[in-house]
Amino acid sequence: MATLFPFSEIPNKELLKNYDNVTEIKGFDYEILKVIAEYFNATLETHYIYRKEENPYKDLEFTDFIKNGSLDACAGGLYRIYGDMVEYSGIYVRQGVFWVYYAERAERSWQNLVSKLDDVYFFIIFYITYSIVWCLISSFDGQAVSLITTLIHGWGALVGATSLQEPRTRKQKFLNLLYLIMSVYSSVYVSIQFYSFLTVRGPPQMFKTNTAVMESGRTAYLKNSSKYFITDERYTKYADRSADCVSFYNCAEKTLMYNGLTLLLQANFYIFQATSAVKDEARVLRATENMLTVYNEMLIRKDSPLVAKFQKVMKRLFEAGITGRLFTEAIGISVVAKAESANSNMITSSYSCQAGCSITLMQFAGIFYAWIFGCAISCLVFVIEIFLRRVKVKEL
Repeated sequence: MATLFPFSEIPNKELLKNYDNVTEIKGFDYEILKVIAEYFNATLETHYIYRKEENPYKDLEFTDFIKNGSLDACAGGLYRIYGDMVEYSGIYVRQGVFWVYYAERAERSWQNLVSKLDDVYFFIIFYITYSIVWCLISSFDGQAVSLITTLIHGWGALVGATSLQEPRTRKQKFLNLLYLIMSVYSSVYVSIQFYSFLTVRGPPQMFKTNTAVMESGRTAYLKNSSKYFITDERYTKYADRSADCVSFYNCAEKTLMYNGLTLLLQANFYIFQATSAVKDEARVLRATENMLTVYNEMLIRKDSPLVAKFQKVMKRLFEAGITGRLFTEAIGISVVAKAESANSNMITSSYSCQAGCSITLMQFAGIFYAWIFGCAISCLVFVIEIFLRRVKVKEL
């Protein structure tokens, strides 16, 4: 029995040597072997074998125990990578290897608010167009008109601070009516954006494809001795620039600490996502696309009379979904449920109101500051106009 979570876990395995007898084992593969042993009405005797968990292509000495007949089968999260020196049980579980990244929400800031108001230019264009058309109509009707005055009144009406100039013709009345409708629409648009900005939490940056992950600009944390597990040229170039870490768990920790990326097996991802969740929200998400799909199989002695029956039983267990259920139980039903719930909450909360969607005066403080500034400017202009009028009276 080799070791790899959640297939098999052996306490104090560091103290064991190859082929040492072990009785304290827990894990997915051990439960399957018990089912198969019961089916064959056989006694299950287990021995420890060393296999480097993070690089299964190394440390192949344990296969000698199968070839020389010391072991009938070997389990513990193994793969079909040992050629024809052994027989294989057939696929009983598959896992994805995928990119995992830190999910960081964008903080509320004035820069983010401005980016939400990206369509406000439409109202600016309408405001300038209105001012030009008003001046043209007034000139056509022989009325005295000032472009600056028109711009001031038009802007005031757009932001709800002043009224429009008094219309004297039907053309001007119709133009003012259309402009007032657009001003109301502008107020509604800005109000909705403010409400959304203050109450709806934006989603974090998400990556669906491996290409999007590798072009994100984030640092990948990969174990140097095992990161070149595929020959894809694009991935290899990206892995060359990755930062080093000592183990998969250390890579995962650095991903959280430094807003980075790493590659994880599906089983390890559930644990990582569940334990790192904050306030029932996931702090790590996975790319939708798998980097690789691995298929786990047990090894069987080539000349064993149980090969055909072993493969038949394993196939039935896999097709019936029993191996999938045991796999989930080995990870922990509560762990998988918590990971899925945290992932769902992270996405759902990105589009729902928080704290009753209430908007406080403190949240709207910036608007009041802008309003006070506008009032101060208006008062200053009023004082200047009074001063200029008195100067003209004295000159007369």
